[in-house]
Amino acid sequence: MTAIGFRIEPSAINWAIVEGSLEVPVLVAADKSVAPTSYDEAAALAWFRDKVRQLIQTYSPGIAAVRFPETFMRSAAQSSMYKRCRVEGTVIEAAHSCGIKVLTGALGTISKHLGTKGAKKYLEHEDLRGLDWSKYQKNCREAILVAVSALSEE
Repeated sequence: MTAIGFRIEPSAINWAIVEGSLEVPVLVAADKSVAPTSYDEAAALAWFRDKVRQLIQTYSPGIAAVRFPETFMRSAAQSSMYKRCRVEGTVIEAAHSCGIKVLTGALGTISKHLGTKGAKKYLEHEDLRGLDWSKYQKNCREAILVAVSALSEE
């Protein structure tokens, strides 16, 4: 079984491909993809859509999962949050249009899929259930975590 997980930023997608089981996940690939800075928002969203479709075509996951933010902010960061949400929507649509099931949720939902009360605690460790992720940044680790959580659904 293979899953793809996404942790979105306002101008980037962190993605991970995992296979195996929820108890013994195997990391196949993970990276951060950033749209060209010269693109306006519409062109960047199209770029993200094409990137997601390319990843799905390359790795053939059976399920996709997207990590949502915990809450919406009421400050200057709100504009950034809205941009992130538009990228998340684009990623969800791209995965769905490829014919794969898409799970979404904040860390609470991800925790439930992992069978734990606090998925966030995993992010502080150098591995996830034996999977070494020490060389990855926090947002990429979240993409890996989300992908692993989706293994429980496939």
